[in-house]
Amino acid sequence: MSRPTIKEINFVDFKRILEQAAAAGTRVEKSDKARWSAFVTQSRVKEAGFIAYARSHSESLTPVIVDDSGPNGGYYLYSERDEVCLKWIPRAE
Repeated sequence: MSRPTIKEINFVDFKRILEQAAAAGTRVEKSDKARWSAFVTQSRVKEAGFIAYARSHSESLTPVIVDDSGPNGGYYLYSERDEVCLKWIPRAE
């Protein structure tokens, strides 16, 4: 089993991606439990491990999913305060 990649995303680019996702209805917040769980399961996101790793970049992280099949889709952790964004990129099996 291969490991996922965690990629740092330019915060300004991330804000643009987030605005586009909100406009298209593909932004998924953790409060939308059904869509959230489906995406996490399908993408095999290891939330606890990702959050633990991301804490080295910022203590104030917010998770969000962009449910899009394009290159901007994925599971992100970001901090408005620290202007940092990390993306979980699953490896193909």
